[in-house]
Amino acid sequence: MYPVKPKYRDSPYMRDIYEFTHAVERRIPTFTRTLDRYFDAHFEGIIAEWQLLTEHGLRDLENRLENVTVEINKLYSEKSVLEKRASALEAEVTALEKGGEAE
Repeated sequence: MYPVKPKYRDSPYMRDIYEFTHAVERRIPTFTRTLDRYFDAHFEGIIAEWQLLTEHGLRDLENRLENVTVEINKLYSEKSVLEKRASALEAEVTALEKGGEAE
């Protein structure tokens, strides 16, 4: 807007113009206001239809992923322990079979 001298800024005429322009802006429908009303009215349906995540749902999935990752890491560590035990048992069975053949 054009600069207005300080002595005219608080004049009733300037206030009327300011109030009028804001009143007109509030009454004229805009695409943004129409979209806002639409999304406010249909928010839950849009999320369900498009399978969108809310922040709460995303945090829940992140926590579940972290728990699954911890469990997988535990299983891998147990797997290596079991493989070592299986190798040791296999070596003992082989030794026993060789010992039984000697008799």
